[in-house]
Amino acid sequence: MHRLLVVDDENDIRELIELTLRRKGYDVTGTGDPRAALALASEANFDAALLDWSMPEMDGGELCARLRELPSMRDTPILIVTAYADTATRDRASAAGATAFLPKPFSLKRLAEVVADLLEPGA
Repeated sequence: MHRLLVVDDENDIRELIELTLRRKGYDVTGTGDPRAALALASEANFDAALLDWSMPEMDGGELCARLRELPSMRDTPILIVTAYADTATRDRASAAGATAFLPKPFSLKRLAEVVADLLEPGA
C-alpha cells in the first residue's frame, strides 16, 4: 500500500483529498501545518506528497524545496495543487522540485488519476 503525505491548511479541502485517496486504497497522512509535514517526512517514508501552494508561514514551493533536502524525499514524487495556474507559479514549483502540478479546481477523479500516474507511471 502506497503511503501519501497531504499538506493543505484548508481543513475541508485536505480532508476531502484524504478521503478520496483512502478510498483508492492509499495510506494517507494529512496535516495543515507545513512544519509538521517536515517533521513527519523526516520520521516516516512516503511514496508521494501532495502540497497546497498557498499556506501561511511556508508556501508549497518552500515546503517542496525543504522536503527535497531530506534523503527520504529526494526522489519522491511531489504534486503541487494550487489555484494559481500561471506560468510563473508553475516555474517556481518546478524549480522547487515539484514532480507535477494540478490547478484548482480539479475533479476528485482527476486527482486520483494524477496520483496513480505519479506512483505507477505508464500503468
